[in-house]
Amino acid sequence: MTPPWRPIVEDLLAAYRAGRHLILLFDYDGTLVPIADHPRLARLTPHGRRLLESLAGQPRVHLGILSGRALEDLKEILCLGNLCLAGTSGLELDLYGLQLVHPRARRARALIEDIAHRVSAALAPFPGAWLEDKRLGFTVHFRHTPPHLTQRLRLHVREILEPVSSALRSDDGPMALEVTPNLDWHKGTAVSMIVRHLRPYAHALLYAGDSANDAAALETTIALGGMGIGVGPEAPPAQYCLPDAEAVQELLADLERGVSAATGPAGLTPALRRQRSA
Repeated sequence: MTPPWRPIVEDLLAAYRAGRHLILLFDYDGTLVPIADHPRLARLTPHGRRLLESLAGQPRVHLGILSGRALEDLKEILCLGNLCLAGTSGLELDLYGLQLVHPRARRARALIEDIAHRVSAALAPFPGAWLEDKRLGFTVHFRHTPPHLTQRLRLHVREILEPVSSALRSDDGPMALEVTPNLDWHKGTAVSMIVRHLRPYAHALLYAGDSANDAAALETTIALGGMGIGVGPEAPPAQYCLPDAEAVQELLADLERGVSAATGPAGLTPALRRQRSA
């Protein structure tokens, strides 16, 4: 039986062998790594880290990770170079060292602090729920809250947010609610900005994500002619579906083998070597 990721890999390798660049973008929690008991425990396996390092080091392969995590937190937990990164759901980016933050994001800090304080106080009746302050936004985590209370928690948080809904937005994350300033940067715009920054001559684009806050990135990827992958049972609509983070790692392993085999010692695919020698 053909693995579900194999058609994706075949399309990417065909593009790569033809000399096109690969832009490979991923959500982190729930996509590259399984959801953990605490965000700090969601770490790449040594095998997964090696795959990302190998792919990021290949010619014409551009790797990016877009997360609801704060950018500094994402950098700390990854400890990987040669990546494009987007944190706080696209409000802050690091494009191979070029730092970008939405020009109005920091102005919303006072409002974020005020609402975060109110939400944090309102979490007392919900065991296991806690608030993570990300400076440009905050996340309410409830993966340890009893399931029968989670819907009431969501409604309660959204009631607090309702009076400031024009200024702040909330998005469903994996067992969490992510709250950020309601600005015009999100994961979808981060995808566009990464592609524009790279400006490859010809490319194949991929984005994989697992939850509602990946919907804009998947929609943008598809609109740009790329491949969208929904990961897990709660993923937004996409062209392809994979069951879990383990399947994403299998895709990466399959792709890394193919790219490594296609790249010669001079960093060129056989097709490009023939073009250069003609």
